[in-house]
Amino acid sequence: MKHIKPYKIFESNSPNFPTTREEVIEVCKKYDIENYTINDDLSIDVDHNVILNFKRLEYLPLKFNYVSGGFSCHHNKLKTLKGSPQTVGGFFECSFNYLESLEGCPQTVGGYFMCYDNELRTLEGSPQKIDGDFNCGDNYLTDLEHFPEVSGGIYINTNPVNLLVYTFIKNADSFMIEDFIDYEIIRNRDTVMLDRLQTFIEGFDLEMPNLDNIKEYYKTIE
Repeated sequence: MKHIKPYKIFESNSPNFPTTREEVIEVCKKYDIENYTINDDLSIDVDHNVILNFKRLEYLPLKFNYVSGGFSCHHNKLKTLKGSPQTVGGFFECSFNYLESLEGCPQTVGGYFMCYDNELRTLEGSPQKIDGDFNCGDNYLTDLEHFPEVSGGIYINTNPVNLLVYTFIKNADSFMIEDFIDYEIIRNRDTVMLDRLQTFIEGFDLEMPNLDNIKEYYKTIE
């Protein structure tokens, strides 16, 4: 009889995914993952939701490839999204973790994407397209480079360092966000180019924010 290694061997403090089909099956049983197909590289496709909330996970226990429903791993201790599915038919939520990067997350999301209450400083690695709301609030974002294409609402943190960005795009669509970035109003993450800001404001018929508030958190260049 072939023995299956205990789960604790590959449930470790670093990404260490199962190395046999038997181990994949054991992990799926442990986390109540159903309706799955094991691929040749031992990643899995799941024709269902995958719910891994409140599991005290530091790393995802499997390599996921495609999930037809939603994928949720909020309220864990995740430091990386390595192993996440690359395509999710429904929502994706990884809020309330310790993520400093979105590297490894799905590139196509068919529903909302929630990554709030993490330690993100950049959106690098974020999905290319989200067919729903995008919520990255309660992080430490200092720029909006690598912003995904979003069809729904956009929710961004109000941390003081992001004050200027939030002032203009909290109710904006992704096109205005792209224009804001293209104007290069914020340089080196801490300096506001006031002439570019004025041009942006005039072009979109916006009101100039209180410059005293901006200068409290940013360097400014006339």
